[in-house]
Amino acid sequence: MIPDEDGAIFKKLSNGWVPYSILVGPDGKVILWESEFQEAGFSAAIEKLYEEPAEKPAAPEPALKSAPRRARPWGANILILGGGAGGLVAAYHLRRKLPRSHRVVVLDREPNHLFQSSLLWRAVGLRRADQIQRPLADLTRKGVEFINEPVVQIDPQRKQVRTLAQEIDFDFLVVALGAELAPQEVLGFDEMALNLYDLEGTAKIHAGLEDFSGGKVAILVTDMPFKCPAAPYEAALLVDSFLRKKGVRDRSEVHIFTPEHQPMPIAGPAMGEAITKVLDKRNIQYHPLFTFEWISPGDQTIVPSSGDAHEVDLLLAVPPHRAPEVIQYSGLLGSSGWMHVDPHTMETEHEGVYAIGDVNNIRLANGKNLPMAGVFAHYEARVAAERITAEINGEKGKSSFNGKGYCWLELGGGKAGFAAGNFYAEPEPSVRLYPPMRPWHWGKVLFEKWWLRHWF
Repeated sequence: MIPDEDGAIFKKLSNGWVPYSILVGPDGKVILWESEFQEAGFSAAIEKLYEEPAEKPAAPEPALKSAPRRARPWGANILILGGGAGGLVAAYHLRRKLPRSHRVVVLDREPNHLFQSSLLWRAVGLRRADQIQRPLADLTRKGVEFINEPVVQIDPQRKQVRTLAQEIDFDFLVVALGAELAPQEVLGFDEMALNLYDLEGTAKIHAGLEDFSGGKVAILVTDMPFKCPAAPYEAALLVDSFLRKKGVRDRSEVHIFTPEHQPMPIAGPAMGEAITKVLDKRNIQYHPLFTFEWISPGDQTIVPSSGDAHEVDLLLAVPPHRAPEVIQYSGLLGSSGWMHVDPHTMETEHEGVYAIGDVNNIRLANGKNLPMAGVFAHYEARVAAERITAEINGEKGKSSFNGKGYCWLELGGGKAGFAAGNFYAEPEPSVRLYPPMRPWHWGKVLFEKWWLRHWF
């Protein structure tokens, strides 16, 4: 045990909520290390350490490799899994760059594309569901095929994807399935918490706020990593604004409970300090480094790992995020619990297979991971599309993802902040936060309108 009163050691080794997790085998070799703890991956690795060796060790299975792909410059099948931000952008650019002899297909279990950034506005009654969705079938007007079926298996060796209804061959595959929400992993979540990351949950949040006459509203981050690192803080600020407009803020409390040591830790201490000041100015109570055992619906409490339970009247929660099951069962999962890619090309170890957006894992120069954010999915998709196009045309792909991105921070009351920077900068990401003002808010409104019109 080492004393660390000022947190200097923690900050040196931390990724924003826990130090690096390292698993060392009996021979002293590092088996697994990650800058974000994934219980499933570590549990499996630990179990393997205790497995009894077989009397006759079986011959090692060959590494999973893709079968050689025949060049098909006259008619390649390009399959995109997922109709979210990355999937849309990849389909759009592939269709624009390639002649119609090449088939571009988007496959998604959902019939609609959801502009997820607007879920926060829906939570406070500023958007309806129909305003932030578009039918993926409309992609056919741009020459992109759409298949509304869930993926049940991906076979990179046979270059085939299976759904419940059919088998689809591909020459190139873009995996843009995103992260799956796993509220079922948190005891009491479904009975007490309102999901901040889906349509149903945000509708219930709005209804709960409309009925709210005073008490304690809490925003709880249950696990790391999660999509859009700013979202919990935006939610708290928008709730604060909603309650002020309703006239009940003086008899209400707004709290944020998070395992992070500061807001948006990947963006650096200056960003965290700036957001903390905004929260303090709005009298939003911030509880960093918060870990909990369960949510207790019976007495409406959040039960922490240590200390007293927190009673709340309305609970908004970020559920755990996990890689989709089909990734786990198709041999595509890396030790991080996500798909591993080349950080510049988005290529996986399988020939012709790319992974973009929240489903992939990119480690930065400081050992932390690139945040899950739509802007990165957007730019990664363009890179993947351009490199696939180059290969089909017999050219060398030159497009490269540079780690640059941006995001808005909604403050409520028609104001927003804006942050932009280079997350591939060394030794730390270089991110600048611009002062909050109304033009930033209207910039996000215009971006939402452009997005839902442009890709469809």
